[in-house]
Amino acid sequence: MPLTYVIDRVQQRMITHADGLITFDDISRHLDAEERDRGLDLPELIDATNATTDLTSDQVRRLVQRAADTTRRIPLGPTAIVAKQDVVYGMARMYSILMEGIGAPVEVFRDVDSALRWLREIN
Repeated sequence: MPLTYVIDRVQQRMITHADGLITFDDISRHLDAEERDRGLDLPELIDATNATTDLTSDQVRRLVQRAADTTRRIPLGPTAIVAKQDVVYGMARMYSILMEGIGAPVEVFRDVDSALRWLREIN
């Protein structure tokens, strides 16, 4: 699976690694697993430095709609996404901007240190 994660209950955060090609279906399965493991409310670091994607803007909008639907049941924790590939960075920025409309903080970074610093500050 190109998306793997660990829930760190001591630090109260989730760390996700994305490797290789990340598809809409991969992200959907990942979100299903996070919900089953009761991790959606935790701050999350998504390290996508070794990832690429074929997501479309329509699929990003569908993910935002899914998040909006989820927030009616579960509060979503802040998410920091680290991306080196321009296409991953661009799609993540689109997601971040659209998530502002539902009040779920998402930011995109080029390095892990900046992402971790933001997660510490926002909590």
